[in-house]
Amino acid sequence: MATDLTQRPPRAAPAEATMVGNRGKIIGLNDLMFVSKTAMHRGNGPFKLTIALTWVCDQQCKHCSIWSRPRSPELNPGQWRQVFRSARRTLNWLDLTGGEVTTRPDFAEIALAAIEELPNLAMLHFPTNGRRPTRLESVVKAIMTGGPRRLVVSLSLDGPPDVHAEVRGDERGFEQTVESFQRLRKLGIETYFGLTVSSLNIQYVDAAYDALQERIPNLSWSDLHVNILHESAHYFGNTGIGRPDSQKVHALIRSLIHKRGLPTHPTHLMERLYLRRVGDYLKSGRSPVPCTSLRGNAFIDPTGQVYPCHIWDEPIGDLNNYNLSLPLLWSSHRRIELRDRVKAEKCPGCWTPCEAYPSIMNSLPSSLWSTSGADTSP
Repeated sequence: MATDLTQRPPRAAPAEATMVGNRGKIIGLNDLMFVSKTAMHRGNGPFKLTIALTWVCDQQCKHCSIWSRPRSPELNPGQWRQVFRSARRTLNWLDLTGGEVTTRPDFAEIALAAIEELPNLAMLHFPTNGRRPTRLESVVKAIMTGGPRRLVVSLSLDGPPDVHAEVRGDERGFEQTVESFQRLRKLGIETYFGLTVSSLNIQYVDAAYDALQERIPNLSWSDLHVNILHESAHYFGNTGIGRPDSQKVHALIRSLIHKRGLPTHPTHLMERLYLRRVGDYLKSGRSPVPCTSLRGNAFIDPTGQVYPCHIWDEPIGDLNNYNLSLPLLWSSHRRIELRDRVKAEKCPGCWTPCEAYPSIMNSLPSSLWSTSGADTSP
């Protein structure tokens, strides 16, 4: 049974870092530059990991089949701690995802292990469907006892209430997600809504924002993060679903860039740089900037299997066969071979935030000044 971590005394942390909401823009910008510089480091390991901790999910989304997978063996908190410890020299950005991460009773324990083992952890992020607000609030409070430098939570949303319910098979999901947002913002946590655009909801993005603003009057467009649906055999299990209509995506992205205005926060800047290049991706099917997968970032599934990213179904190796040592696996010929294929663009190609954001950072400052794709026209 998982320990009740909400009663755990907080770990010592810099005063300005104890609550994300009180840290301010200067510290956020410093974090951005810190991670960007680390992205240039060619050390024996990634600077960013996206880790799926479980395939278990309590919603049944139409654009994703993760929920239908049988539960696989999952690395336990002690094993994840060993993985984090092995990567402490290079790893400073962590996305913990699923499935639904809060279905794991030991999720907070794993997050705390990351905070404790990674002295340079600049950002810890996790997405959640937010359908259990009380449980989510308890988990976040437990994670905050570790004093993370920056904790970001994104709440998955697919449209206004009726569309959200239809896409996710959850009649009460919209209201619960809104409640989760309000609870976390009240705690001072950096919290956003995340909307994946697909053919199921592309015409409802404005309606989703209007429904949110009715319930959260001080909401801004910068609180709604948008990305484009991708296919993935080994992660989403949605091969064949296809992308939404390109013309509609171009129109939506132009509208979003206009409505969001100029960025006033590092997170908003990263979102803008991402959106500006969606048009380039739609034209070519390739990352508009050099991809950092297997140089600076990678994806790990719940069993410890490592992949270049959550889109390319090309396993590198099982951490269990490398004594749970990420640097040991990183030194393998298989990793080097697949990295060469990424550089040669012999991979499926994608533009998901999980891979795009570190690639954009690796391209700073040129990404700041590039105008390519700014109009997102076909």
